[in-house]
Amino acid sequence: MAAAKAGTPAETIGAVFAARFVALGGVVLFSGALLDRFDPVRAAVVADSTRVVALAVLAFAWDGRLDAVVVAVAVLVGLCEAVSEPALLVIAPRVLDERNPTAAAGPTEGPAPAEDAKDAKDAEDAEDAEDAEVTAAYGLLEGLRNVSGMVGPTLAAAVVAGLGSSAGAVLAAVTFGLSAVATRWAGAHLVAGSRSGAPAQKPDPARAEPETSRPGSDGPGEPEPEPSLLHSALQGLIVLWRIPWLRSVQLLAVIHVVFAVGPWMVALPVFLVEGGHSATLYGFVLGAFAIGSAVGALVGGRIGGPRRGLYALALLALYGLTVLAPVASGSLVLLTVAFVAGGIGQQAFDVAKMTGLRRDVPEELHGRAFSADFFFSFASLPLGQLLGAALLRFADPRTIMLWGGALVLVSTAAVTLRPDVRRFSSAPVSASMPAAPTPLVER
Repeated sequence: MAAAKAGTPAETIGAVFAARFVALGGVVLFSGALLDRFDPVRAAVVADSTRVVALAVLAFAWDGRLDAVVVAVAVLVGLCEAVSEPALLVIAPRVLDERNPTAAAGPTEGPAPAEDAKDAKDAEDAEDAEDAEVTAAYGLLEGLRNVSGMVGPTLAAAVVAGLGSSAGAVLAAVTFGLSAVATRWAGAHLVAGSRSGAPAQKPDPARAEPETSRPGSDGPGEPEPEPSLLHSALQGLIVLWRIPWLRSVQLLAVIHVVFAVGPWMVALPVFLVEGGHSATLYGFVLGAFAIGSAVGALVGGRIGGPRRGLYALALLALYGLTVLAPVASGSLVLLTVAFVAGGIGQQAFDVAKMTGLRRDVPEELHGRAFSADFFFSFASLPLGQLLGAALLRFADPRTIMLWGGALVLVSTAAVTLRPDVRRFSSAPVSASMPAAPTPLVER
């Protein structure tokens, strides 16, 4: 905003946003590997603290023109975001586990045969309760993010307009400082739950056993070297691919973002302008979608049960109706309802998916899995927008939007044909049902 007032060309402003995107998308897979090797609480605090310093420098060293200082800050903010975004998803359920250690306790050894069915039912109930608690926590976390995403820009614009760009940078620095304090406070629960007084470092599953036997020797050999960061980062992609329902959902996300969401985002403003609407309507419907996202996070926090995936995908299908709404009707009321519904469906689906990912992926791979999930959804968006810009040279916006809405509806319905996708779980249905008692036989 300040750069625009200073007469900076739009292309230069866009380059700054692109710098942040390149930094974020380029390192997010590697940041997940670091989160699995080191303490995610400390990593998130360092990321927030780094942004505090960067924005403080911007507040006192920037003269309103876009130069190397702003580009450097944009890149640094993108790098820190690549760490903090997946780190919060890793930290939240661990804080819950330490707050309720009995939920994370393993089963007792050697149960009596007569108690097997009861123990299985108790374990199932405990797992369902833990899933519900984690889902609610993710819903609350995403809801707060969405609310802050609406309030933050509005507050920042008012501060910049009234007090200047330096005051806006100071406000952003203070916000990240509060985030660092809150994250450290949450991490204190992990410390309190550890006998050693610090969160234990998780082993890297890509790493070989500490001691290996050399060929031709009887004793243990030297420890194998630690795998490279690239090798560890690829584990996040591999684990998502090896879990069938996650593989299907990630492919669905890429198809939606590249062939429906990206082109629709490019075609929507063109369609509204060609239809005689003002830019105000475009901003209004996007605001309605943001409100729906905040509500959808809380809705997603309530999704559970053996058909959680089916419910989440049914809500995601509402986004297809959102894509089609501007073509079907020009009514402001109907557009508002459609965009709110689309925001609800998209965010509720994301919350339910994150809970399923956290449940089916081993804990030592959570950082990489969440980073890979973020990469699939985030890194493919520019490809979709480029495709949309190319399609506008051959097709009108109405056709692009009709195609996008139909693709979302058809592909979402198709993926529900898989039973594991309808459950958002790799466990078979029988695993969630108590085993039938078997008669005792003489051995």
